[in-house]
Amino acid sequence: MAKRKEAHRANLLQVAIRLFGKQGYHATTVPRIVRESGSSTGAFYFYFQNKDDIFARALEFIGEQIAGALNKAMASASGDTVSQMRLAVETFILFLAEHPDEARILIVESSGLSPRLSKVRRSIIASHCRSVEQALISISDSLPKLDSKVVARCWVGAVHESVYHWLESPIERHISAEALAREISGFNLRGIGAGKEST
Repeated sequence: MAKRKEAHRANLLQVAIRLFGKQGYHATTVPRIVRESGSSTGAFYFYFQNKDDIFARALEFIGEQIAGALNKAMASASGDTVSQMRLAVETFILFLAEHPDEARILIVESSGLSPRLSKVRRSIIASHCRSVEQALISISDSLPKLDSKVVARCWVGAVHESVYHWLESPIERHISAEALAREISGFNLRGIGAGKEST
């Protein structure tokens, strides 16, 4: 019974992610999620309070997926911290390129909604900033003097802003996700004084 309930909830969540990613938050409705999931209104409200709630759960799930992808990449990474920082950017961008609905939810749709959703979004971004900050601290002896907290925000901000425009502008989609990742990681590494990165 527990497995069936979890499968039912997961199905609702996956359908919601697809609809939020393709239609946007405002154009997606609970009845549409219910209909396309083959569920019922009663079942939806058993698992989720409302549309805001399922969007928050979707955003949290996406954050967990990204964290898992980053952890897996770092666990198998070799080389120095700078190489790992480059790999983290590439892993993040390639994950979003392979999961376009999740990408739009995190980068585009989650901005400027309710206080709860803003809090979830900020939490995900803060987690990424902390990881970058820790990496910067670990190599601080080999870098010009910098404020690791501020620079970490700049690093993550550059990634998110670049991905936002890549998702939203057909003109920028001429560049592949791999090339985008190389450009951003190279720019960020040069910005912290880590030397010229080859592309």
